[in-house]
Amino acid sequence: MELAPGVYVPDVGLDYPVDDPLFRMLPVEKVHQYRNDETYRYLEDRPLVKLVYRFLGSLAADYVINFVIHTKYGLKMEGREVLKKYRKELSGSYITVSNHCFRYDAVCVRRAIRRRMVIPMLADLFESKNWFVLTCFGGIPLSNGTLSAQKKFNEAFDEYNRRGEVIHVFAEARSWPFYKPLRPFQKGSFTWAYKWNCPILPVNLSYRPRTGIYKLLGSKEIPLITVRIGEPVFPDTSKSRKDETERLLVDTHEAICKLGGIIKNPWPPIWNEN
Repeated sequence: MELAPGVYVPDVGLDYPVDDPLFRMLPVEKVHQYRNDETYRYLEDRPLVKLVYRFLGSLAADYVINFVIHTKYGLKMEGREVLKKYRKELSGSYITVSNHCFRYDAVCVRRAIRRRMVIPMLADLFESKNWFVLTCFGGIPLSNGTLSAQKKFNEAFDEYNRRGEVIHVFAEARSWPFYKPLRPFQKGSFTWAYKWNCPILPVNLSYRPRTGIYKLLGSKEIPLITVRIGEPVFPDTSKSRKDETERLLVDTHEAICKLGGIIKNPWPPIWNEN
């Protein structure tokens, strides 16, 4: 990895894999059974349930967790002028893509863009004790892959797009705590961008060393967080879906690397298991 001058890389004492970008570093402790089949409400339209989820999600993200990420992680935000520059293009539905690097990364992105997000997540996360919190934050479990479940899942996200929701995607798939390089991306979200003809907003969560009062508010190994927003990447639907989906993926991957000060990344944008 080659970095721009002054870029900080934390050392949190973890050995990261070098040959498997999908390795799960944070095992899920399952406490109950969960069905992510065609019976799941991928699109929650019950008025009272929807109100409760959104109210509690906003309360936690905008007040409780907001306090934590500002005091413990010293949250800073850069590039919010991009949101003003592209206000018209980002007034409806769009897709945010960021690195997946710590527990509150999605909340940090939400705070930066000032929009609620719908977030497709690995289904087994909803078998943990955190299922309710994840749901309140807009988490939707990936379907179990059967045709009927996948159809219902896709229809739900088509509707979220039509309603103008922001859809946040962790294209790396799994979280690696405070990892600096950007791992390869999965293609799904970029297929959505082409299908919906909607912009992708690249976001990078970067790290800073603890200084001043923050040394008293957290372990010295745990970095402070800066969220950086980049220029949107737009699909060209006049080109073939296959080629344009790959171009969107590569351009977004490169944009997030650049936001993080990564000049030479050790991982390719697309992972070839062969």
